[in-house]
Amino acid sequence: MSASEVWNIKSAASHYRLPYWANGFFGINALGHVTARVNASQLDLYTLSEHLRRQGISLPVLVRFPQILQQTLNNLYAAFERARCCCEYAGDYVAAYPVKVNQQASVMRQFYYQTRWPVAFEVGSKAELMACLGVLQQRDRVIICHGYKDQAYIRLAFTGILLGHAVVIVLESPAELRCVLECHARFGVRPALGMRVRLSSVAKGNWQNTGGEHSKFGLTANQALQLVTDLQDNGVTAWMDMLHFHMGSQIPSLQQLRAGFREGARTFAELHALGLELTKLNVGGGLAIDYQGSRSNSYFSMNYSIDDYAQAIVSSINSVCREQGISAPTIFTESGRAMTAHHAVLITNVVNAQTQPEYTPEYAPGNTVPRSNKRQVAKQRLKTLADLARRIESHTQAARQSIELKQLVREINDGFADGEISLADKARAEATLRTLHTQLLKFKGHHQYRNEPEAKFVAKYICNFSLFQSTPDVWGLRQIFPVLPLHRLDEFPCRKARLHDLTCDSDGRIDSYIEAGCVKPYLSLHELRRGQDYLLGFFLVGAYQEILGDLHNLFGQPYAVNVELQTDGNYRLSEVQPGDTIEAILSYLHLDTAEMRQTWSRRLARVSAPTNIKQFALQQLEASLRANSYLT
Repeated sequence: MSASEVWNIKSAASHYRLPYWANGFFGINALGHVTARVNASQLDLYTLSEHLRRQGISLPVLVRFPQILQQTLNNLYAAFERARCCCEYAGDYVAAYPVKVNQQASVMRQFYYQTRWPVAFEVGSKAELMACLGVLQQRDRVIICHGYKDQAYIRLAFTGILLGHAVVIVLESPAELRCVLECHARFGVRPALGMRVRLSSVAKGNWQNTGGEHSKFGLTANQALQLVTDLQDNGVTAWMDMLHFHMGSQIPSLQQLRAGFREGARTFAELHALGLELTKLNVGGGLAIDYQGSRSNSYFSMNYSIDDYAQAIVSSINSVCREQGISAPTIFTESGRAMTAHHAVLITNVVNAQTQPEYTPEYAPGNTVPRSNKRQVAKQRLKTLADLARRIESHTQAARQSIELKQLVREINDGFADGEISLADKARAEATLRTLHTQLLKFKGHHQYRNEPEAKFVAKYICNFSLFQSTPDVWGLRQIFPVLPLHRLDEFPCRKARLHDLTCDSDGRIDSYIEAGCVKPYLSLHELRRGQDYLLGFFLVGAYQEILGDLHNLFGQPYAVNVELQTDGNYRLSEVQPGDTIEAILSYLHLDTAEMRQTWSRRLARVSAPTNIKQFALQQLEASLRANSYLT
């Protein structure tokens, strides 16, 4: 029985690894459509996409689910509550949201306005601090100020204190203390300070230089001791309230995390012994997201659960505090990736597919092979290829004959290079190979048949998005994001494809995909149907991608919309954000569109064409300025 005959919705979920990366937030319904799930409600994303387009929201569109933000926050607090109960930990826990992960107002407001859990905010620049002071207006919150600071940054932090927030100024260098003392004299308010120390523990991954002796941030042991002396000399040791360290982002190994937590807890105890009565221990980030769904040490996976993570932190700190007789501090984490990644999905359509044409072996128009010995050999190769396409009737034959196929491919390519095969013959051979490959795929059960298809037979699916704008980490870090069709998942995906974006750049493609329990250089998709859009979803793009996106080829921000699921199965759209218009994008480049309009009018006035044609041309120019940069 072929793979296509046993394919079903359960097969699709397993093939695209949904149970392993979706955290229960996404699934597949009986129609073969991907659904978003929050509590007992679920929403058909294919149906949602059709509705959005009827509302004038064109693809690509970034769909945000604020309720998933709340649920991930619930999951994080529940894990730490279980760990605290298990360890009988007397201190509290607070999740701090690092604003740099996603500075969108809708994300910040979600964490701010929810009242179930205390959420602190971590900023790393004056602009991020200003964003917090603008959003956090009705209730006071803890704001943790990281990053290198000048006097203006520290004055702004003191202003936040005057506004009523519990601002913690984390010192990155001993020199920053002098600015704090000057601002204290001017503002007359007492600040809360923290210090960031540099751990020797290093975690492997794309952010391994965040920790260890080569870290960009953090005080060395000598600098930490000097800071303690400076605090004592100025009589302000009571200001120091928080110890902070950070091992890095997306750390896949729990063993490496444990090593850092133990070292950080020991540093906390040593500083207490020196007279600093610290009450807060900020362990930074590191909590990974399993983008691959492989539960492994891969840089884009994780070999632990959120409960394992919480248990490792709480138990490490608890054991050191009990051993040293220190009061248990309030634990802060900055797990921004885990808090936001799942909540956003990019939905787009495939606009074109570049594939080899289908060819029936019996039909060979214009077959004019010269009667030479070399050409006779070439003709026999082509005949063998056509015969091979008819003989595949089982998995065993498919596996065996795929080896023969690869040999024939080499011989035909060599024959063309040597002049034995004409361009027309080569074209017919490629078409026959396409047909043969399609037949092989029918027997390609995702466990039984491991041979990869020839790279030339992986179709190019051109998608209506910019990789550099919407998933820049794919280009910058070779990040893996789950991608799958939003519909037709009850059908066997017989086409192997590589996704390309709209940019005129060879790097604008995705080379790694989650499929059938491993990472592959192609994605199994369906044949395109004439007159029907084929929609894809890019998942787990809620962390970092929006703010890191660039304007390569001047593709701007796509549409974005918040979707809130309701218990009766309906949903509500809010905060619809139109994508960047071309006029807005040109303004980023300091191009004067008003002057451009005047120039176009003058030039068209000199053109000898009917007035209605010139008016139509002006209308097209104006419409293009007001449109977004993607295909409609």
